[in-house]
Amino acid sequence: MNGAREYYKLFNKACQIDRLYILPHYHARGKTFRIYVLPEGEDVVENGGCNPPLNPDAVEVYGVISGNLGWSESYGWIHDGLWREHFKSLCDTRILESKKKAEEYKEAYTAREDENTTREARLLNSYTVELRR
Repeated sequence: MNGAREYYKLFNKACQIDRLYILPHYHARGKTFRIYVLPEGEDVVENGGCNPPLNPDAVEVYGVISGNLGWSESYGWIHDGLWREHFKSLCDTRILESKKKAEEYKEAYTAREDENTTREARLLNSYTVELRR
């Protein structure tokens, strides 16, 4: 759903990072994404699936801002504050990690391809046969 897909790619499992509880989920029509700020010193009390945490004082700061739930909802910031900067830094870190992994994969793939090309060339160049006439 609008505003959830991009974040879902970075955070595809529910997790608590410092005081943020990040809650990605999905339903038949698309991805969902919510963020809660927890009281200082509290760990999240998960409520299963896509449900809000059981912490009574947790506040949803990112979630549904318009549309019909399950059909056309759009996601965005419900409240403004330092959590936005914190979340952006978490996203930036995950993006850099993802780019690094992609580059490492590309380098490993290229190395395997080079090895295969060298192996094939060596095998083909070693082919000899005595022709009978």
